[in-house]
Amino acid sequence: MRISIGAKMRRLRLDKGLTQEQLAEVFGVSAQAVSRWENDQAYPDIALLPGLAMYYGTTVDEILGMEGLRQEERLYAMMDEIYTLARQGDMEAAISLIRESLRIYPDNSSLLMALGEALARKEDDEALREAMAVSERVLRKNDISMKARSTTAVNLLFLYIRAGEKEKAQDLIKSLPHIWESRETVMPEVYEGGEYREALKESVRKALIFLCMKIEGCGERRMGVAPGYIQLGVDFENGMSDEEMVRKIREFLEE
Repeated sequence: MRISIGAKMRRLRLDKGLTQEQLAEVFGVSAQAVSRWENDQAYPDIALLPGLAMYYGTTVDEILGMEGLRQEERLYAMMDEIYTLARQGDMEAAISLIRESLRIYPDNSSLLMALGEALARKEDDEALREAMAVSERVLRKNDISMKARSTTAVNLLFLYIRAGEKEKAQDLIKSLPHIWESRETVMPEVYEGGEYREALKESVRKALIFLCMKIEGCGERRMGVAPGYIQLGVDFENGMSDEEMVRKIREFLEE
């Protein structure tokens, strides 16, 4: 992976009020060398990096952009630990770790989503209200993916149902994509001919597996409680043949 430091080097120089020629004179290099650094055409000699860092009052890691990478790695590690605690059912520990992490990354969308999901699994009204507020906050953000937005919206939908906010739930449902706009429905469209037919068959099988799972879960359904697949997705393997799944769906429709 190529490290890009040009923009950082240019900003540090301008913050110091220097021209390329002046910086070159300080470090005994040519103005052309400084220009190449700032245009990502070359890196400073490794022996110059400590001096550059000291001169600018920063660190070598910061110049190389490594501090941001390390922060990202720390965040990933935190998220791993949070979801491990949640899978183990230790929601109090998960929530505590999320709150601690939010003190470091106060507006991080992934942490806010995790907090909303964790609070939603508690039974008390205070947690319910906070989960709703956090999820609404996430939906107001512009830095989340379509997938994250739809997952958060569906989680919030079940929270509204639990809270008796039926009108809000209905409005939110109307904002969700139609079934023909789903990933599984649209995926075959990137193929042609025989590949299209095979991709379409795969989409149909996924739909059958999902519908069978929904049917099997009817008896365990709890009003206002989001099914596990909202957070965890669906394992598209149920051991049933296509014929068995079609028969199961037909029997359900004929009940």
